Order: sequence, then C-alpha cells, then structure tokens
Amino acid sequence: MNYQEFRCEFLERMKEVMEEGVSITTEKINKNNGVVMEGLVLKSENARVASIFYMEDYFSYWEKGVPLEQLVRKVMWQFEHCKPQMDVETDFFQNYQEIKENICFKLINYERNRELLKKVPHKRILDLAMVFYYRIQKDETMEATILIEYAHLNAWKITQEELIENAKRYTYLKLPAEFINMKGLLGLVQGKEKQMYVLTNKERSLGAGTFLYPGVLKQAEELLGERFYVLPSSIHECILIPEEEGMYQEALTEIVTEINESQVDPKEVLSDQAYFYSAEDKRVHL
Repeated sequence: MNYQEFRCEFLERMKEVMEEGVSITTEKINKNNGVVMEGLVLKSENARVASIFYMEDYFSYWEKGVPLEQLVRKVMWQFEHCKPQMDVETDFFQNYQEIKENICFKLINYERNRELLKKVPHKRILDLAMVFYYRIQKDETMEATILIEYAHLNAWKITQEELIENAKRYTYLKLPAEFINMKGLLGLVQGKEKQMYVLTNKERSLGAGTFLYPGVLKQAEELLGERFYVLPSSIHECILIPEEEGMYQEALTEIVTEINESQVDPKEVLSDQAYFYSAEDKRVHL
C-alpha cells in the first residue's frame, strides 16, 4: 500500500468511527524549511480550534508495522484527551497586552525559509533568522504555537523592535537555558576527552537560540574554555565542543551537514554550518 492508498483507507476508517458533529478535512500545511505536509483536520461543531494530525507521520508508523486500526484509535484518543485547555476565542489575538507574556523567539534557517520570511517579522543572525511565536499551553507543557506575522504587528499597532524586545524578555524568563553534559558524542572527543555539552532550554523544544541569551556564552566559557565550537544540531538545541588541536571548523561543518542529511527531520534542520566562539571577541561567528 503506497501513501495515496493509505491516505484513502485511513480517511475512510476515520469517518466511520468519528462521532457526529466532528468535521474531517485535509489541507496542505507549510512547515519549517519549506516542507509541506498534509494535515488531517478534526473540528468539533462548536469548537473554536481544530486538532491537526499529520498524515505522513501516521503513514510512517504504518510502514514500521503499526496496524491501521491502532493508528485510528491513537488519533481518536488524542483528539479527545489532548485538546488545549485554552479555548481560543476568534478575537483573542487582537489584545497584545493580554498575550505578550507568551510570545517567544526561535531560530530557523534563513535561506531555506526565504518565502516564509516575506510575511513574518524577523532578525537575521549569522545564516539564521530569529522569528517569533505565541505559545499555547496545555497543563505545564507546550501544546502548540502560532507564528507571528506582519499582519499581527499591524493589528497590535506595535513595531518590530518592540516585538523583539518583548520576545527576548519572556523567552529568557519562561524558557531558561540548560547545559546537558555529553561524553563521546559523534566520536569527536579524543585525547584528553574534554567534555561536550548540549545547549537547549528547559523544555528541550525550539531551544537552539539559547546561545543568544545574556550570560550564556560566559557560562559556556567556564565549562569549555575560552574557545569552542557551536554545532546547530537542530532547531531544538546546539552542541558545544571545546577547541582542540587538530580540530577544524571546516571538518565540523561537514559533519553537521552529513548528520542533517541522514539523521535530522527536514523540518527540524537549523543550519549546515559549524560556528566558532572565542573569548577575544565575545561572539559566535561563521
């Protein structure tokens, strides 16, 4: 069974078991790095928000041997039990003062998202772009996000600079940085076996931008020394590697590129570049 055959059978089965009053549709959804996925959209008659499940993900589960009936039950359970607690009003997003504490920033690749960046406020950093999103929460964990567009700034009557400063403040407060000690990662540690660290945020989600937090690079200096490499392993985290003799930025860039191509979900690739930090200039650069 190919994807189209799976898609038809999956949709037919969903319509058979879904209760009355719930609409079932599909739509193409643009994701990070220009990836387009097909969303299975479920919406109760009186609900203000819909639940979206990505068909390609479930096809992948099926290819790995998960029975179709089990996948249907999984969607049904998630639709019933994993709805956001916040019932989003259609006009809730108009009041900037009420929502600004849940606006944060994340990093995405600049070149791979040129079309997206035409409609979203952003700030270029290295070969990346800082963009902004609203965090919808379920209990204490992030349930979903809404990407901030220029249209939102116009509705809120704020400038991009105001958005940036606000997002920085609440990202630092709500998603503090976390260093995770790693040993022998990727087979890069040799000789003295200096320690490496994963740098992310407390939720370990959309945390690659934590190296931009105030004081974080100084903390990294204390852990790794005054010269180290920053490998953007995904949109969720970076790997910090102390400089050692015989280690070159070009070789690390090749490793990052290879891992992105073979191991990282295309939607989660951040950059193919390895960055370098030195205490002399106090910044990360290509």
